[in-house]
Amino acid sequence: MKISLSRRVTAVVAALGLALVAVPATVPAANADDNACGLGETCDGVLSGPLGASAFKIKVPENFNGTVLLYSKQYSAGVPIPAGIGVPLGYADSPYYSPMTIPGLGPGYAANGSAHVAPSDGVESALLNQGYALAGTGLARQGWAVAEGVEAGENLIKYINGGGIEGVKQIMAWGKSMGAETTQALIQNNPGKIAGSLPMCMASAEFFGETYMTAVYVWKTLIDPSLQGYNYAPGQAGYAQAMGDMQKMLTTLGAVASGQATVSSAGYPIALSNLLAGLLAGLPTVSSTYDGVTVNPAVATLGTAGASAGGYSPLSSGQSAAVAMLQNIGGILGTGITLQYDLEQRARTIGSIPAGESAAYVGNVGVNYNKLLSPEQYGEFADTFATAGPGVLDAMMAALAAGERVKANPVAAKIVAGLPSASAAYNNKPTVALAGTYDLRVPGVTGDFVEGMANSKKGKKADKKGMLKAVAYYSVPPADGWTSFEPGAKSPSAALSALKLGGSGVGSCPFTTDQTVAAVKAMEALAKADSAKGVTAAKRLGYKVPGINRDRQYRPLPPKDPAATVG
Repeated sequence: MKISLSRRVTAVVAALGLALVAVPATVPAANADDNACGLGETCDGVLSGPLGASAFKIKVPENFNGTVLLYSKQYSAGVPIPAGIGVPLGYADSPYYSPMTIPGLGPGYAANGSAHVAPSDGVESALLNQGYALAGTGLARQGWAVAEGVEAGENLIKYINGGGIEGVKQIMAWGKSMGAETTQALIQNNPGKIAGSLPMCMASAEFFGETYMTAVYVWKTLIDPSLQGYNYAPGQAGYAQAMGDMQKMLTTLGAVASGQATVSSAGYPIALSNLLAGLLAGLPTVSSTYDGVTVNPAVATLGTAGASAGGYSPLSSGQSAAVAMLQNIGGILGTGITLQYDLEQRARTIGSIPAGESAAYVGNVGVNYNKLLSPEQYGEFADTFATAGPGVLDAMMAALAAGERVKANPVAAKIVAGLPSASAAYNNKPTVALAGTYDLRVPGVTGDFVEGMANSKKGKKADKKGMLKAVAYYSVPPADGWTSFEPGAKSPSAALSALKLGGSGVGSCPFTTDQTVAAVKAMEALAKADSAKGVTAAKRLGYKVPGINRDRQYRPLPPKDPAATVG
């Protein structure tokens, strides 16, 4: 392991008005004790391994309590995103991306590989104030990079244990999205070096692939047949196809949201086709602005017909859900397409798949989409689809049944399935999972994982003794809804709705600072617990926080399983 280290002293002596300075230095691993990141310091550098070099960052508070929290970062696109796409999709505002010029395309944004120690500044500050040292890594490559994340984490653990931080009592791992998968793979590979884990909004390549395939197949069939969607060409040609798909879908979503487009080139209502795509993929029917229930106040004064004539919305719970799904499909757009392209390209390279052969690693041959639409979904939204005319939903389902299917390349499928991932094996180390009830990553992924741990051989043995140190907490939104309006407004206020929502339960990894800190506390308490009573008390810490579902028997619906409908 090669180490390049720099230290930035962050303790500020205000009385002297000292400025912060960065003093870079390169030191060999053997001298790590002499260059330990001290109290009140922020230290960063680069660690190298067989898979490449990755940045790291360490922050040690003045009141260090001996626990280091090792953070694994989320997924970042492995290709640059043109500004015309990146700005509306939020890449421009993400600390994980930096502005750059894309040759032949102009301004864009690319993943910067930077190291982060927490999911947000608020969480970082709260944990540092409570005495936790925070550490985190970047990645040697972008895209789906669990293997690189595990290597980076192992390198940083070795560095910390070699004297990179003095006074360490234990290291605990945590991460979000792909970082949650990395976290669990890391502790599985290094159970003796990590005291516990906190996977947040878990996601897997398999889950993303299935979700994306369902959504994009509906889009290709009912909305835009010109989409490539999958089996992207090798290299730059495939990159152009992928960015073209992102632009087409983004433009269509925007046109529908603004009322400029209603019917697709295939002849189906776009908003309802998109709603169907989300329902079949298992995405939530609420968003940070639309709670799927609240209608415009104008309905109460003008009536539904009058409010409709006046241009007010939403007019019904179904319309609220349909607009929410426009936002949710937009929310998975960047990850879905760039991940599909990334994994297909990797499969082509690893498996020597020629240009004329498909590299699709997920297929839908034989999938029965009628079975993917649950009876509950049909009962809830049949009236919504009927607003477009009698038989519209049946016509859509018939089109999906008759559409051109995608056959997965078994070589590509085997390669992607063989990429490093986390299993639901229980190893007697605390695992505190955190998920949003209406997370785009679908909380059922977390539910499946924690349930799998409980049902494993060691999990059953521990549970029988009351010593199962695995728990899942689900953040929830306000029970009375959150869609909010300015007085007399035609549509909801995104700002007011987000304010009422409070960052809990809905969206991408929707956790408040208090919820996240409580999960860390529960993880630490579980590590210390040596009795069934202690385990119960530790788990109680997470349930006490506002915005966490206190029903300990709650189990989210499992992710949609297209393969189970075949035959």
